[in-house]
Amino acid sequence: MVKLLEFKEKLKNFYAEHEIYMRPILKFIILFVALVTIKLQFDIKNVVSSWVIILGMSVVFAFLPWALIVAGVMAVVILDILSLSLELAALVFMLISIMMILFFRFAPEQGLFLVLVPVAFFLKIPYIIPLTAGLLFAPTAVVSVTFGTLIYYLISVISKHKEALSNISLGESTTTGSFAVVNLLTHNIEMYLVMVAFAVTILVVYFVRRLSINNAWPIAIISGGVLDFVLMLVGSFVLKLDYSNMQLIVGTVVSLILTYILHFFVFSVDYSRTEHTQFEDDEYYYYVKAVPKINVIAPEMNVKRINAQRKKKNMPKTK
Repeated sequence: MVKLLEFKEKLKNFYAEHEIYMRPILKFIILFVALVTIKLQFDIKNVVSSWVIILGMSVVFAFLPWALIVAGVMAVVILDILSLSLELAALVFMLISIMMILFFRFAPEQGLFLVLVPVAFFLKIPYIIPLTAGLLFAPTAVVSVTFGTLIYYLISVISKHKEALSNISLGESTTTGSFAVVNLLTHNIEMYLVMVAFAVTILVVYFVRRLSINNAWPIAIISGGVLDFVLMLVGSFVLKLDYSNMQLIVGTVVSLILTYILHFFVFSVDYSRTEHTQFEDDEYYYYVKAVPKINVIAPEMNVKRINAQRKKKNMPKTK
C-alpha cells in the first residue's frame, strides 16, 4: 500500500511539474479515440474521415478549451450525417445546438459527457460514466449524461441504417428515410432503460458518497455499480430486450475497477485517524468530523558523483 501511495505522489508531482505538456497530451488521447470511434461507426469516406485529418484535428483541438473541443467533435458528427441525409443532419444540428446552449451556459465542464458517453459505450464500458459522474459532479450531471446517451443511440441507429439513408434509388426520399431513423430512435426502449438506470445510479452514488460515514466513496462505488447492474438486468428481462448479460457483467466489473482506481487518486483518506470536534458561536453549535488525507512523501534519490582520481600516498618518487 505504501508503494502505491508513493507512486501516486510521484505521479501527482510529475503532472504538477509538467502540467503545461500533460494537459494537451491527455486531451489529444481522448480526442483521437473519440474521432476514431466516430469514423469506425459511420464508415463514411469524406474529408473528416481521413486519418490525416483526424490526427490533425486531434492535435489542434488539444490546445483548445473544452467548450470548443465538444463543439468541434459534434461538428464532425454532423458532417458525417450530412453525407447521408441533409434533413437528418439539420435535425441533429438543432438537437445538439440546444444541448450545447444548456451546458455551456450553466455547466460547461459537464458538456464533456457529450463526448465521453458515446466513447464509453463503444468501448463496452458505459457503466463507468454514472459512477464517475456521481463521484465527481453534482446531480445536474444526470442531464448531461442523458443527452450523451441520446447522442450515442443516435449515432448507433444512423450507423446501422446508413445504407438505407444513402440509397435514394429505391424510391424513398431522404426525408422519408430520416423520419424512419427518428421513429426508430424514439421507440428505442433500450435507450430509455439506460437513461433511467444511469440517472438513478448517479443520484445514489452522489448521495451515498456525501454521507458522513467511513468509506463513503467505496460504498458509493459498489452500491452504484450493483444498482446499475440490477436495473439493467431486471429491466432487460422485463422488457424482453436482446441485451448481452455477459457484456453487462464484464462491463460492470471493469467499470467498478476503473472507478475505484479513480477514487484512489482523487479521494484517499485515513479513517483510522478521524477526529471529532465541536465549537460554537453566537448563533450555532458546530459538530465537525475531520478525516485526514493520506499523504506519503515520495523518497527522492540524490546521486553524488565522487572523483575517482585520488592522490596516492606513500608512493616512491621516481627520479
